[in-house]
Amino acid sequence: MEQPTETNSLEVRWFDSGSPPQELVEWITDLGPVDTTTRMDLYCAPVDPASNLKLRGGDGEYVELKRRLGGPDRYEFGPDVTGSVEQWYKWSFPLDHTPSLWTDDPTGLWLPVEKTRTLAVLDSTDHPSVDDGVSDLSVTTHVEVTEVRALSETAWTCGLEAAGPPEHLEDALSAVGSAVFGDAFPIGLSAKQSVGYAGWIQGLTADSGPSEAVLVPSNR
Repeated sequence: MEQPTETNSLEVRWFDSGSPPQELVEWITDLGPVDTTTRMDLYCAPVDPASNLKLRGGDGEYVELKRRLGGPDRYEFGPDVTGSVEQWYKWSFPLDHTPSLWTDDPTGLWLPVEKTRTLAVLDSTDHPSVDDGVSDLSVTTHVEVTEVRALSETAWTCGLEAAGPPEHLEDALSAVGSAVFGDAFPIGLSAKQSVGYAGWIQGLTADSGPSEAVLVPSNR
């Protein structure tokens, strides 16, 4: 197996039900160059919102393991945008074969999540609203608007991520967040909506558990 790719990041994310509001879709496309893709990921239902394990589909397949290192910390990015910022560390292991879990999950613990994501990688060249100083921090930043489908639910999520050396992440996230979520941001995003993917999936699967077929029978 190849060596994993490792990523240290600060992230903030919000979820709401239904498809993304049209004004939010227009907002992200107006930022500048964007990339829209659809893929299916397979998440292991988390028991702890501080850890996240998934099989990533799309262009190449990976096992991705994420562990929360800090947060959630409440942060106000704009007049109507408040979120919970989390620090995550990610290991991404490329696979040279397609796992059978995509079609055969005896445990009932893996949840397919379809994502249609519009992503804008933010830099001062393509997105002049972003502070020029961020480019000097060796940090990559992006914002996304994504429609997600899991079980019988359709939801949307808006997220901002800064990845790179840990000593620069807070400055980068603050600068970019203030730029993109300022007065011109079209909708309100509240702290109650702000949770990571692990927390959102944990809420979806709270009433489910492993298949009885893999449990030791109880004689009591």
